[in-house]
Amino acid sequence: MKRATATATLLIAMLTLNACGAATMGERSKPTITLDQAKKQIDAYLTGIQAKLPVKPVKSSSDFRDLECDANDVGPHGRTQSSREYDFGDVPTAPKAEAAKAFREFLTGQGFEPDTDAAGSRPDWIRMRNAKDNFLATLDGTSDSSHDLSLRVSSPCVWPNGTPPA
Repeated sequence: MKRATATATLLIAMLTLNACGAATMGERSKPTITLDQAKKQIDAYLTGIQAKLPVKPVKSSSDFRDLECDANDVGPHGRTQSSREYDFGDVPTAPKAEAAKAFREFLTGQGFEPDTDAAGSRPDWIRMRNAKDNFLATLDGTSDSSHDLSLRVSSPCVWPNGTPPA
């Protein structure tokens, strides 16, 4: 009797785990926007944010930073995440506080919400994620003790050409 119960319990657990894994992998294997579209959206968000900030960047990364998404964490191999960053240099406390407020207000109006999945985030980061498209905007260096203020927008994981490989 104990053996039959243990076998049934194990079978139910295996079916549950397999169903969740398949659904998750299936969800992650769906078509996405292309990498080029993601980069255009990054630039659109960066342009909008910068227009609202009381400080201007002193340096920008002219290139996008593309990284392959971790297959064990967020889906199958071959998807890419892109980001671009702007550095504002050493910003005094008052303009930094104004920038943080403007950052939050603008992005909230664009459908962004505070990032609830900010594992490993620092107290001087403000991270906001768009619930509709999963883009992430980060204003780094917002505390009084921080020297450099920077702005980064990252895309979600996307298939470079929009569709998973066959």
